[in-house]
Amino acid sequence: MMFESEEDRQHFLVKYNISQDRFRESLLSWETLREIADDFEVHRNEHLNTVQAYALAIQQCSSVHSLSFGVKDTEHLVEKIIRKNGKYVAEGNAITVNNYKEYITDLMGLRILLLFKEDWREVHTFLSEKYSKRFVEDPFAYIRKGDDRHLYDGIIKIKEERPYRSVHYVIRHEDGAGLEIQVRTLFEEAWSEVDHKIRYPYNIGNEMMNGYLSIMNRAAGMADEMGTFINSYIKGFEEMSTNGMICDNDVYNYIIDRISKCEDEELKADIIEKIRRAEDFQKLNLMSDTLKNMLKKI
Repeated sequence: MMFESEEDRQHFLVKYNISQDRFRESLLSWETLREIADDFEVHRNEHLNTVQAYALAIQQCSSVHSLSFGVKDTEHLVEKIIRKNGKYVAEGNAITVNNYKEYITDLMGLRILLLFKEDWREVHTFLSEKYSKRFVEDPFAYIRKGDDRHLYDGIIKIKEERPYRSVHYVIRHEDGAGLEIQVRTLFEEAWSEVDHKIRYPYNIGNEMMNGYLSIMNRAAGMADEMGTFINSYIKGFEEMSTNGMICDNDVYNYIIDRISKCEDEELKADIIEKIRRAEDFQKLNLMSDTLKNMLKKI
């Protein structure tokens, strides 16, 4: 049984940075929270079996690189209910043991990881065709300000209010429990895990740490852009090879054309600089070969 003693309750509030005033504003009793926690624990194995079945089905999509799944931690569920119930009470509702499945839509979670951002299109088609009738809301994408939007424009909603990148789908299972599916690349996942580990629980007041996390976030975005560029280049090169266009000049012109279409000015400048350095390196190699030939004649 959770929250049996006053010591347990105070420890919970301190652990999750919930003030006494914030708890009172939630208009929840510890008895109600204990009932919800106990009910959730009773059904935990059922939820685990459910989300595992979704994972097995979604693995059939060829663009899925890997995935992970799980059931929400009970303490995190209680913490979320405390933070959200005040808003629902203001709307004339309240979270109880009988309706918490309706209000908390991420009792189960499934994360799909992609190798390239473009792989999302096939995953989106797969999820929409298979589960759209169970969507609680329209899918949406969190992106950072300045990110390229063309991948999602006209397909799903775009939100720029979060510092991380991820596409979200919320499904209502037959038993009423909610499943949240997040789709992101391996680079986005790596940054998210580091960010969660450092910030948790709610340690977001350190400006220097926030600065480092912001830099890592931009680096993850840059890595994805580079992955997109390389993936596009390889596909284009294979296409050119099939058509007999495999000379250095064709490849060079192809790269220049792709760079000109890149909307990320920072990424474009970085790629151009690398090409220039490569050209300089080639010149140095040619000079070195010339010097070697001269030495052989002496």
